[in-house]
Amino acid sequence: MTHYTATITHFKNEPIGIGLANDPNYGLNITSIAPAPEGALGESCLKKGMKLLTINNIDVSGLPSKEVVKILKDVEGKLVLSAQNVVPADITFEADKHYRRPDGVIVHGTMKNDINSATPTIFKEAGVPSTTYSRIYKLIERDMKPPAAALRIHEITLDREFGSYVVTQMVTGGMVGYGTESRHEKKFYEMVLKSAHLERNVDLKAMEVMMQVNAMLAKYNLMATVALEARKNGKESRLARKKYETLNVVGLKFHQIE
Repeated sequence: MTHYTATITHFKNEPIGIGLANDPNYGLNITSIAPAPEGALGESCLKKGMKLLTINNIDVSGLPSKEVVKILKDVEGKLVLSAQNVVPADITFEADKHYRRPDGVIVHGTMKNDINSATPTIFKEAGVPSTTYSRIYKLIERDMKPPAAALRIHEITLDREFGSYVVTQMVTGGMVGYGTESRHEKKFYEMVLKSAHLERNVDLKAMEVMMQVNAMLAKYNLMATVALEARKNGKESRLARKKYETLNVVGLKFHQIE
């Protein structure tokens, strides 16, 4: 894995402009880098999100962030920091995105990271083989993404149908049981029922894939949990329902087992 090194001259108690925090999966994480001239590292190759490894060739990756900050403040003269990029401990997708394959077929749902650049750092540090990682990635792409994308497409359609349904109710004064109104109401209720089935499909597939992945990762002291993403549904309008927050399945995230 590529290491990045920054060298500066530091005077005692002079602000360096680096924020640090301990992460249970990544170690000592760089949370911020102050831009130059506010921070001495502002023009260096170190970036937010990297894992800090050493200070003047001394390993600090396992130390508490407060202790490392104190070390940085006390060091005078030449200061050499090394860090490495960290790939987040998850494999996720975007259910509401789509793309057209070379053969013209539109595929709904896209993986957030390409298989060649998405190997989580936690996998590499635990010694997970590339073949195992590839199996997990393809399992998520093949079995978790399609039902989640199908649900998202249906939610968008249902949202539009709801707006049309409310307008129809207002025009007809809420009267039901005849003509277009009755057909419209039946269609809307059928779509609501379908939502429940699609949501159950996503939940069941997510649990199935998670169990398969955990069986693959057990000997590496890693475990997977379902990755969730909060999203606002609905529209803010006097003619439509108010927005509410829902949690959507977007893949798997990984953790070390202590």
